[in-house]
Amino acid sequence: MRDARQFSPQNNQMDDADEPVHNWYRFVLSFPPHLVRHYLHRFGVSEHHCVLDPFCGTGTTLVECKKLGIPSVGIESNPVAWFASRTKVDWRPDPDALSVHAEWVAGKTWAALRASGIADEAFGLFAATNGNRTPPPLELRELPPKQMELLLTNSISPLPLHKTLVLLEHLQADTDSRWRHHELLALARALVESISNLRFGPEVGVGAVKPDAPVVSSWLERVRCMAQDLRQMRGRDTPARVYLADARQLLDVLQPQSIDVVFTSPPYPNEKDYTRTTRLESVVLGFIRDRADLKALKRGLIRSNTRGVTSEDDDDSWVAACPRIQALVESIEARRLELGKTSGFERLYGRVTKLYFGGMVRHLSELRQVLRPGARLAYVVGDQASYLRVLIRTGQILAELAQDLGYEVESIDLFRTRLATATRELLREEVVVLHWPGARNAFGSTSKARSLPNARNGGVMTKEYASIVEHIFRENYKPGATEFSFTRADIVRAAQASGVELPKNLGDVIYSFRYRTPLPPSVSGTAPSGKAWMIQPAGRSRYRFVLVNADLARIVPNPNLTETKIPDATPGLVSRYALDDEQALLARVRYNRLIDMFTGAVCYSLQNHLRTTVPGIGQIETDELYVGVDRHGVHYVFPVQAKGSHPKGRQEQASLVQVEQDAAMCARKFPGLLCRPIVAQFIQPDLVALLMFGRTDSGEWVLMAEKHYRLTPADQVTPEDLQRYREPLEN
Repeated sequence: MRDARQFSPQNNQMDDADEPVHNWYRFVLSFPPHLVRHYLHRFGVSEHHCVLDPFCGTGTTLVECKKLGIPSVGIESNPVAWFASRTKVDWRPDPDALSVHAEWVAGKTWAALRASGIADEAFGLFAATNGNRTPPPLELRELPPKQMELLLTNSISPLPLHKTLVLLEHLQADTDSRWRHHELLALARALVESISNLRFGPEVGVGAVKPDAPVVSSWLERVRCMAQDLRQMRGRDTPARVYLADARQLLDVLQPQSIDVVFTSPPYPNEKDYTRTTRLESVVLGFIRDRADLKALKRGLIRSNTRGVTSEDDDDSWVAACPRIQALVESIEARRLELGKTSGFERLYGRVTKLYFGGMVRHLSELRQVLRPGARLAYVVGDQASYLRVLIRTGQILAELAQDLGYEVESIDLFRTRLATATRELLREEVVVLHWPGARNAFGSTSKARSLPNARNGGVMTKEYASIVEHIFRENYKPGATEFSFTRADIVRAAQASGVELPKNLGDVIYSFRYRTPLPPSVSGTAPSGKAWMIQPAGRSRYRFVLVNADLARIVPNPNLTETKIPDATPGLVSRYALDDEQALLARVRYNRLIDMFTGAVCYSLQNHLRTTVPGIGQIETDELYVGVDRHGVHYVFPVQAKGSHPKGRQEQASLVQVEQDAAMCARKFPGLLCRPIVAQFIQPDLVALLMFGRTDSGEWVLMAEKHYRLTPADQVTPEDLQRYREPLEN
């Protein structure tokens, strides 16, 4: 999945790979553009901040920042990806002049090809109309031998390669460099998408070998696409810098304390050689000329596959004292011995795992010096099982390593799931959200956070709470346990045993880990694959740790879901004075009849903020209660939990605890009605997410439906929108 050239939507997810500028060139694109926008909005990023992508690839983060008017910096060690990023944030060329110049180059190239007996427009050797004469002998151009041997065998056929080199010669011969970078980038995209024989799955490979392919017309089409995008983007001069550098040596190019936000997707620990993904365009465009260049390129990358490992590598020393990494490596080695795997690559699986996490620790350690106090970070990473099917929970491990370096873990958000190639099991791709509080000075205090909102601000003593919960878990957990109970008295004893000042509000310890922050990695790391620990109420002053479906441990809207525009029926006075808290959210849901629309039932609000006591749980509060009837006459009760946006940027999350509590309340008070718990959340002030839950026959809670509604003026719902909404019904 990491190697896919473009994000493929599944389960009704948005595909914005064809947004302006993004479609100029793509490779190893691990997240779609709107995921960047989602976290920039969540972090409250503005034009006064600076965003860094230290593994910027072909610039998804940088392009989104530039479109939003936010200064950004990218670091990339793959030269062709660096070139693509740098070009994609250069919106200075005049689009009309670019098109004219490209047409001129195309005309010259076509003329040169025809003169040698090749008509690129018709694919192949030129045949005269006045007879079927044999075309003249032609010696096809090739790359120098040292470059040819770097290419995947049959990755490009001889005739398309010849035509590409003729076009490249005309591009490089022109002394006017105003258009060169954009025209070369268009050629790179045409090479991998239509000229070559490459195919992309979990790994790059060679598909059906075609003897010929259009070259000049394919390239020209992509230049025209660029020109069209530039017409939309011109006039936006927000700075975006891109450096060809190593993400583990950031101080070589960045100033200390110059970065407010990080959004990135580093490589994953797997057996995929990312240099192969861009090998064809890297070689043809001259970024790699021989094996020495290739070796130098690999030296600048985080080690994530055995093909990049050398005897000089020493990043593993950064995790030599980390018990979790050592245990993981021992598991991989034990599996190798059990299976009798003895190849050179298989013997390196344990070592490359240490090198990968050591390289990430080295990166995160250096990164601290370029971050401003209060910086927020988001790392898109994925679980892996490439090394003999031993599960590597990348997100959780990185979160734990980051904590050891002084970062605070704000959340680990599920981005999407994907199918493991070998095991066919679902693996999680997650966004690890971190906060950098600032380096401690000699007096033990921290520098003040500059301006970004932080979910830990407001008196929440994260580290102290973590110590308490870790102590309770350690004292009660037995390997293999799926649940166990504790009391408020245990919170007091854990605080004393941990040397932590007892919180004034003991319940805030539980509330914090239920709705605001993830459990410490030492706790969450004990959960088996697909499961997560959750703290549930178990009666008056009693709680219990329970293993639940990991996807529901934190209920957050899917950032990839499409939006449905709804004419906003909120009264003008309400819109003018409404806040962005739960009450405002409930009001907008009610005025726009979103519960009716979402459920397909006629619904009525029965009561707000219903407080009651449920046996075995204790006191609960439901934000709003709806009753409804569908077209078949079935009566429903819809308990709604609302989550708004905190004015300081904190975004609390719903959890399975609230879903279960609401369901228990409805079963007690409305036993004859079908209960469907709903979570409502503001994504943006005018974008509302609704999620509905139900039980399977086995009693497990599942997400039944999710929709995102954009409340917009009626005249902004276009005919194209209406046609798009009709298509699923008509088909």
